[in-house]
Amino acid sequence: LDKALEYYNKSLTIKLNTLGDNHPDVAAINNNIGGVYNGKGELDKALEYNNKSLTIRLNILGENHPDVATSYNNMGCVYNGKGELDKALEYYNKSLTIRLNILGENHPRTADTLYNMGLLYKSQMKLNTASEYLNRALVIFCNKLGEGHKKVKETRKLIQTIKFNKYFI
Repeated sequence: LDKALEYYNKSLTIKLNTLGDNHPDVAAINNNIGGVYNGKGELDKALEYNNKSLTIRLNILGENHPDVATSYNNMGCVYNGKGELDKALEYYNKSLTIRLNILGENHPRTADTLYNMGLLYKSQMKLNTASEYLNRALVIFCNKLGEGHKKVKETRKLIQTIKFNKYFI
C-alpha cells in the first residue's frame, strides 16, 4: 500500500500541475488515495482525501452524478470503520439515492451500497434490516455478476451468518 501511495501522490502532483485542482482526474486520484489510507486503517487521512474528492466532484459534476455517489459511498465506508455509524448511514443513504435515480435498482454499484448498508445494520445487530439490504444486493449481484462471482458468494455467506445469529438471539 505504501508503494501505491507513492505512485498516487506522484500522479496527483502531475495532475495538479497540468490540470489544476478542480478536475475530475484530480478528484479520482484523491478518491484512490483515500481508499489506500482506508485500507491502511488511517481513517482520518482517508476522510481527508475522500472529502477532497467529494468537494471537487460536487463542484464539477453536481449532486446527481455516479461519481458523487461513489464518493458518498466511500465516505460511508470510512465513517463505518471509525464506528460513526449514524454518519456512515447518512453518506450511504446519499449514495443510494443517487445510484437508484441515476443507475437504477439493478446496477452493481447500487448493490454495493446496499451491501455496505447491510454490513452496517449487521454491526448494529439490526439483523432483519441487515437481511433486507443484503438480500436486495444479492439479487442484483446474481443477475448482473453471475452465481460464481466472489461478491455473490460473500453476500450469501453473510446472509447465512445472519440467519444463524438470529436463531441464537
